[in-house]
Amino acid sequence: MALTKLKSNPLSVIFILVSVVVIAYATRFPDGGELGPGFFPILVSAAIIVFAVADIVVDDDTELEISDFSMVPAAVMFGFLTAYLLLMPYTGFLVGTMLFLPVGLYYSNIRSKLMITVISIGLPIVLFYIFSDLFMVRLPEAIIPVSRLLPPLPL
Repeated sequence: MALTKLKSNPLSVIFILVSVVVIAYATRFPDGGELGPGFFPILVSAAIIVFAVADIVVDDDTELEISDFSMVPAAVMFGFLTAYLLLMPYTGFLVGTMLFLPVGLYYSNIRSKLMITVISIGLPIVLFYIFSDLFMVRLPEAIIPVSRLLPPLPL
């Protein structure tokens, strides 16, 4: 019975495996006795594992046919995400995210130019401050370190 549940929930199993790998790598990050760069990935991965296990354990009668869904949008977004990650050493987090978000948002059927602009510029800056100042995580910088132009937060 347990094996059939695992076979019927392959995506949950994949999420668990990927999360375990992320936790294994994140525990190797230096922490300095504080909440370091590994804290957030471990926290998110642990939450993913909890929800994936809950998905496997909960017995629901809903059956979704994979043939009912088009895999093209997911494949295109996966391609965008892969390009974003591969270009990150050259574009840096701030510029790379500002370039990736408009494409991702537009492809996700968000057509408001104002919303795309605000999210594409505002979200990377907010995330930059959260990770660099709050979590003390050094994010990738571009060949030209644009992120150093941002003023420091008065904390």
